[in-house]
Amino acid sequence: MPERYRFLEHTADVLFEAYGSTFESALENAAEAMFSVMSHIDKLKGESSFQVEEHADSLENLTVFTLSAILSESEIGKVMPKKFKVESLEYKDGEFLLKGKVYGEKWEGKKVKREIKAVTHHLLKVEKNGKVSIRVLLDI
Repeated sequence: MPERYRFLEHTADVLFEAYGSTFESALENAAEAMFSVMSHIDKLKGESSFQVEEHADSLENLTVFTLSAILSESEIGKVMPKKFKVESLEYKDGEFLLKGKVYGEKWEGKKVKREIKAVTHHLLKVEKNGKVSIRVLLDI
């Protein structure tokens, strides 16, 4: 199985790179990396879900907006995310439009492994050369 993501050294926050054959698969793997910081995803059930819809003028902004929306919606809905699936991605009138679904488990009262304050633009990078890599810094 090819490497989906790896964590990089950072002094105070969490920095990682996620990979995929397409932007969609790299973003799904970036979401999984973020989820693995938040909780022990291998112990979660995927019985709860919620939709995410975002739009942005660049893939970099779309990455931050999508991961931030997942983070916010998981807190509002009290769903600890386990998996993210991009359902559609299109480019229209100068904007990327993404729709996806997050699967997880209700977590009322359950403790998170590590709280994430924000998904940042700092050190953010989306690169395409054969495969797609996405670098993300999480403020913890």
